[in-house]
Amino acid sequence: MSKGNLSKIDNLGRVVIPKSIRKALDIEHNDEISMHVEGETLIISKGYRVCAFCGTKEIRHQIGTKFLCDKCLTNIKDF
Repeated sequence: MSKGNLSKIDNLGRVVIPKSIRKALDIEHNDEISMHVEGETLIISKGYRVCAFCGTKEIRHQIGTKFLCDKCLTNIKDF
């Protein structure tokens, strides 16, 4: 998939994600997105909560701001 648009950042640091890109990524109102930097590129993707240790999307527990899967929580308990 290759979609591209040019957007400007407003004075509060906000940018509008065009409807065509939101639709392509199945991003809807109030969905979370994830952003990270690779070199000089900003990567924006649909946000998923992932386990802080193994990265799985099968989250069952939250401790403070960290999310954990069952397996990692068991490993921590057994440690």
